[in-house]
Amino acid sequence: MLTTSNFDYFSLFTRFCGFKILVRANRLGCDNDLARCAHDRLVAKLGELIGLMGDGLRAEQDTALDEATSRYRAACEALYWIDEEFSSRWLTERPHPLLDELRIDFATREIFDERSRRWRPLGETEPSLRDIGDHELCGLRRIIDDIAAETGVDFSAGRIVYGSSG
Repeated sequence: MLTTSNFDYFSLFTRFCGFKILVRANRLGCDNDLARCAHDRLVAKLGELIGLMGDGLRAEQDTALDEATSRYRAACEALYWIDEEFSSRWLTERPHPLLDELRIDFATREIFDERSRRWRPLGETEPSLRDIGDHELCGLRRIIDDIAAETGVDFSAGRIVYGSSG
């Protein structure tokens, strides 16, 4: 039976907690609503990750029990599913959007409008996603890059633009 994880949940837990504190502190220096929104969304996502890492830590702790107990077997199963969730949901090739996400259905030639929460036809010019720079994000871009480098979890901060103004 599986008794160890593919991940170091203790290290990830502490890193995500540290980044959450850093993002909250960095938010105090924000001078625009866009940066504050990106900071708030990142804090929420880090909270989800911290919760998942905490679940992983508890499951790992329970795998130290006698293998004959039902709690041990439940912990092994939980650890398997926590590993799966972390790898399939958070360690993806596509970054997790903090602002806009460009979703286009090329089969129907529609784009999902985040504001109205509806699909609408693509116009003559296809939209693109413009990365928001570190200055406009009030220093958050550097933190996002550090999170990706230290944990493997990648976030993006972009806005949808239409036409060639991107």
